[in-house]
Amino acid sequence: MYSFRKSKKGFTLIELMVVVAIIGVLSLLGLRLYTGQQEKAKNAIVKANCGTIQTLIQAELADKTVAQVITAINTLVTSSGIRNPIDGTAQATANYAAAGTTPGEPPVAPAASSDGEVYVYSNNDIFYINGNDAASAGTGAVYANYLTARR
Repeated sequence: MYSFRKSKKGFTLIELMVVVAIIGVLSLLGLRLYTGQQEKAKNAIVKANCGTIQTLIQAELADKTVAQVITAINTLVTSSGIRNPIDGTAQATANYAAAGTTPGEPPVAPAASSDGEVYVYSNNDIFYINGNDAASAGTGAVYANYLTARR
């Protein structure tokens, strides 16, 4: 005769559903943290690019006049090899920022600048350097106070 016994091996459907739900919630939390870290990393690259351009300008100012540096700034930026961390393109020119609306006010990002792009503004003998952050659509700066290079 056959004896019909319930097998106690395996998991019930409810137990499996609970495990799947827990894994789903944990993966969503991890993905959210991961995307935030990517943005922070891209902003760090933009800051490093700003620092590179600042160093290049400062080095050029040690050997040349301000007018010569302004003339050669696009060559400096092109030869630096910096890349935009957002789209991977090489920065070919020093995108000039517009002057502030009142004297002594810091410059504002150029209207044509994109996320991750570094821009430079020269006012007499001072160069102001900044870049757009990774999620600003061209409106937010990575530095609250501009990096400067001066003779």
